[in-house]
Amino acid sequence: MASPAFDSNPMRAPLPALTPEFVAQHYPPHLQVVHVDLLHRHGERTPVAHRIPQLSPKHWNFCATGNQLHQEFLRTVGLVTGSSASRTADQQQSPWQNYVFKQDPRSSTGGSVFAVSSTAKAHSSDTSQQTSATCGFGQLTDTGRQGLAALGAHMRALYVDTLNFLPSTLPADAGSMLHLRTTSYSRAFESLQHTLGGLYPNMSSSMLRVHVRPSDRDNLFPDFGCKNMLRQFVKLNKQNIDNCGQEYQQLYQDMLAVPSLRAFFEQEYKPGKARVAISVMDVVVPMRAHDMNLPPEINDNFIERVARMAAIEYLQSSWQSPALARMQIGRLVHELANNMASSVQADRTHNSTNPRLSIYSGHDTTLAPLLAVFGHDAEQQTPDAPADLTWPKFAASIRIELLKDTQSQCPTVQPAWEQDAADPSADPPFDQRVRPSGVPRSLYQWSSGRNPRPITQINPRATRDYYVRVWHDDRILLLPTCRDPGAHHAKLGSSVCTLDGFFKQIARFSTSEKEARLECLQC
Repeated sequence: MASPAFDSNPMRAPLPALTPEFVAQHYPPHLQVVHVDLLHRHGERTPVAHRIPQLSPKHWNFCATGNQLHQEFLRTVGLVTGSSASRTADQQQSPWQNYVFKQDPRSSTGGSVFAVSSTAKAHSSDTSQQTSATCGFGQLTDTGRQGLAALGAHMRALYVDTLNFLPSTLPADAGSMLHLRTTSYSRAFESLQHTLGGLYPNMSSSMLRVHVRPSDRDNLFPDFGCKNMLRQFVKLNKQNIDNCGQEYQQLYQDMLAVPSLRAFFEQEYKPGKARVAISVMDVVVPMRAHDMNLPPEINDNFIERVARMAAIEYLQSSWQSPALARMQIGRLVHELANNMASSVQADRTHNSTNPRLSIYSGHDTTLAPLLAVFGHDAEQQTPDAPADLTWPKFAASIRIELLKDTQSQCPTVQPAWEQDAADPSADPPFDQRVRPSGVPRSLYQWSSGRNPRPITQINPRATRDYYVRVWHDDRILLLPTCRDPGAHHAKLGSSVCTLDGFFKQIARFSTSEKEARLECLQC
C-alpha cells in the first residue's frame, strides 16, 4: 500500500501554478500584501471509525513517520523509555494512541481505534497485518503530512520567494509575525506543524505559541451544543435529501450494486438513523487517496457523486439559511473581520507587532460553512448552493488577503451602503448589517488624501485604499457584494473587493460570543 505521488492524488485540493503570468496578473507592483489569513483542512487521514469492513482493511499502514514522531515526542516528555525498535507493534501503538489521541468530548469517534463493526467475523478474510506503521483511526497519515508540507511550500514560494512579504527565515520575535491556531484534534495540530514546516523548512528550535481553545469555546467548529442551530440543521438537511430524492435513490441503488457496500448496508445501515453518502465517503475517499484497491465500480466518478451527495446531506443547508451559517461559523467570521481591521490600523501606524500571517488548522466543517458565507447572495429570493457543491478535499484551503493599492485611483463611485458601513451606532438586526459587529469606530476616524492621519469625525471613505481577495484552493472566490458599483478594485475588477465590500458580504454572518449565545437560546 504505497503512498500515491503528490500529483496523482485527486482527493487532495489543487493549488495554483505560480507562473510569471499568474504573478503579474494578480500581484502587480502597486498592490501590496498587508495581511493573510490561511484556513486549511487537515491532510489525508484514515477513516474516523471502522466502517465497511467488507471493503476497508482492519490495519491501515500509512503512518510509519507519524508513529516514529509520536514515539520521539513521548520519549522527550518522559512517557516512553527504551528503544522503539525493540518493542512489538502493540507496545509501540499503545502509548501514542492513549496519549496523543485523547478523545475529544465533541466526538465519539475522534480517538477510538475500532468501532463495533470491527469483529473477528467481519475481518475473517482480512490479510492486513499490524506493524509499526499502523495508523489509529482518524489519524493524519504520512501522505497527509506531505500534502500540508506542499501547502506550506506553496505559501513560501508565493509570500517569501516571490513577493518578499514574509522573511526568508523566522526572526527571533516570530510570535509577533505569526498567529497559529488549531483545533484540539491531533490531525489538525500535526497538519499545522507540517504546513509551518513547508513554509519554513529550515526552522530552528525557537518556540512558537500555538493557540488551542477548549472545545466549548472553539470557533473553528460548529457548536453542536447550540440547540437552535442543531434544530435548523436537521430540518434543512432532511428537506434537501427529500428534494433530491431521485438522484439520492439512484446513488443508493448504485451503491447496493457493489457487493461490499450492499453487505455494509444490510448489516449496519438503518434508514433515518445514518446518512448514506457520508458513511461511504469517509471510507472510500481515504482509500482512493492512499491508492488502495477498490472495486472497479468505485471509480473517481462514483466517488465524486458520493462526495456531492454527502455535501447535500450535510453542507447545503449552510447556503440556504444565513442564520444557520452564522450559528455554525459566525464567531470565526467575527474574528476574521477583526483581523482585517487590526491589520489596517497596524499598517497605518507602522506597528510591526501585528501578525502578518494567521494560520488556522481545522476541518471540512471549518471550511464548508465559510464557503457559504463568502458565496451567499442576499439578492436572491431563494438562496441555494452552487451546482458544483461538493465536499472540501484533503488540504483544502481558504486564503484571505488584505491588500493595499499604493498607486491606482480608488473607486470614485460611492456604494449606496457606504455611509452606513462607517456608522458606529448600535448594531441593527443581522440581515440589515453592512459591517460586522465589533469593527472599531477608530477604523473610520482617519483622513483621506496624501497625508492621512487620525481625525475625530467619521470618514466613510477612510478605508478606500484597502482591498480583500479570497482564494479557495486554486481559484478566486467572487463575493456577490463585491459586484456592486464602487465595491471593487477599479482595474482588477470584482475579484478584488474593497474592504467595505468584503465587510458587507460577511456582516450578516459575523457574531460576537454574546450574540452567539443569545441566538442559540432562541426557539
